[in-house]
Amino acid sequence: MGSKIIIQQELPSSLADVEKRARLVNEINTPLIQGKGTSNAGAMLINLDDNERSRRLDNISQVCTSYLTEQLDDTVRKNILLRLWTAKAIRFNYVVGVRDGQVIEAPITIEHCHILFELIDLLAKTDSIYRAGVEAEPVYKKILKEYYSFNGVPTDSVVRRFPNEYQKD
Repeated sequence: MGSKIIIQQELPSSLADVEKRARLVNEINTPLIQGKGTSNAGAMLINLDDNERSRRLDNISQVCTSYLTEQLDDTVRKNILLRLWTAKAIRFNYVVGVRDGQVIEAPITIEHCHILFELIDLLAKTDSIYRAGVEAEPVYKKILKEYYSFNGVPTDSVVRRFPNEYQKD
């Protein structure tokens, strides 16, 4: 009999505070992206071998224990962390791409931004944990002391829920 994967539907109460969520995303970002002493820094999880992927996921699972305090199955815990972190990949005013093997950042139009956030908000409506990550993005930017803009972001977008002094429009 195969194992069942259980996906947490609701945001755990220990992560109800948006500042705490943003700090957690900040804390897991580096170990998730860079790993520890590997030559695969910056590689997407899907492109890593099983051992390195497991190492990174185990690392973020350990890092999160002071934030995500509920007793959860480790697979469920990692799933929650990845769904919160995925929203961090949202880039205000820029889309990251690769051209000729080089990472590039290209400004996008207000219209493209609007369409992108319509898709983000659609996913956020179906996944409360992803939504919590999207909501925390402006607070994450504040932690990093990075300015951001809501230009092109729909006025009813979930990402607008917690604006702060780093918003520049």
